[in-house]
Amino acid sequence: MSVACNRLGGRSFVPALEGYEMEPGSTLLLKKSLREISGISFRSPGELIAINDELGVAFLLNPLTGDIEKRPFGKKADYEELVYTPEGYYVLESNGNLHLLDADNFSEQQVYYGSFPRYTEFESMVYDPERNQLLLFCKTCGRNADTINAWRFDLRTHSYLEEPAFSIPIRAIRSMGKDDTIECQPSAAAFHPLTNKIFILASIGKVLLECAPNGKLEAVYNINGDLFQQPEAICFAPNGDMYIANEGRQSKASLLFFSYRKPVAITETRQP
Repeated sequence: MSVACNRLGGRSFVPALEGYEMEPGSTLLLKKSLREISGISFRSPGELIAINDELGVAFLLNPLTGDIEKRPFGKKADYEELVYTPEGYYVLESNGNLHLLDADNFSEQQVYYGSFPRYTEFESMVYDPERNQLLLFCKTCGRNADTINAWRFDLRTHSYLEEPAFSIPIRAIRSMGKDDTIECQPSAAAFHPLTNKIFILASIGKVLLECAPNGKLEAVYNINGDLFQQPEAICFAPNGDMYIANEGRQSKASLLFFSYRKPVAITETRQP
């Protein structure tokens, strides 16, 4: 066991994730149809949109009760992530193909086909509102790759940019995480709506990365394997509340909720 695992104890994140408690505010076990949950997106305080990695179905999920409604949109495929954009919901396949769904009825509007280097596989994606682009983070970035690459899909032209927008070196993750054994294969990602940081979650490696919008790595958090057995999805509410979903292994899938409190700036006072 690594030193990082020993440091975790009962805490969710090490070091502490600013604005969030050490333990989840609630944990919800999900129904069987979401056992292989692979993506979530916030829709309203009483509704998340979820997908699993087998069926072309959008699930309207009540994060308090676990109740679901199904909205089929396509054939069986390896669906890994979904995000909301002004055009509707984009669903990411592991090969980089993108499915655009209507935001109201979840019918499939268009499919955009990607072409990437061999041994490239995706599980995570975010919407960059400033550039009106999607950022796709590769889980497998090539044979013996030493970086995590971010590819862009431009919503204005509906085309993929030919080269990665930026890369995050694995050595930088290990250096900042103070652990030379860290592996990091991204399984989910989300933009924080208040800090404008990109959070990249890795089930393989059990780390959470915090990056600037330009991809600069700013923090590495170890995550507790007892709470996050197989974290495959993350999203934020507009107020910063965070949801993380675990795919089920021998047990049910789960949805963990962390409320957000905006950090209060401390102003130094001087005696006259």
